[in-house]
Amino acid sequence: MNGSGDNHDITRLLAAWRCGDEAAREALMRQVYANVRAIAAQSLRQMPGATLSATDLAHEALLRLLGSDLAWHDRRHFFHVAAQATRQVLVDAARRRLADKRGGCATRVELDDALDVATPDSDAQMLRVDAALRDLAANDERRARMVELVYFGGLNRSEVAAALDVSEGTVDRDLRLARAWLKTALDV
Repeated sequence: MNGSGDNHDITRLLAAWRCGDEAAREALMRQVYANVRAIAAQSLRQMPGATLSATDLAHEALLRLLGSDLAWHDRRHFFHVAAQATRQVLVDAARRRLADKRGGCATRVELDDALDVATPDSDAQMLRVDAALRDLAANDERRARMVELVYFGGLNRSEVAAALDVSEGTVDRDLRLARAWLKTALDV
């Protein structure tokens, strides 16, 4: 997603901000917004026809990131938190639309279809995927994070490997197993 210069820059700016450097905070916010916007755009590319724009999704995710008491430790931690915030914005939007419609019916969906959370008709699917990911995290947190980083964080396999300190082969293997587990959970 970003070059190695950006990797060190985010970590450096985080450290400077923690030491009270307000200029570092402003530079970090500019860079964080650019990263969150890129993550939002990547997430929405996997969801053709989504009702949120990349800018709306980025703004909402960034507000959540900045509104939390969480202190980002480094670039890796930032991407974990950004992917979680993006996922939560999409889940909350689906919940709101379903509440506006006064409910929705849960239907059996395939994982690949469920991850295409593109239309209001798929809001129930988004909520089922979210619940299945929470269940997966209870059984295997690393695999759940991988799915989250790929589908909600927009990271590719090498970026996921770097973010989780595992090999690309482990990413491939864990993603296959996670998809199989989620498919089974969504077929119930």
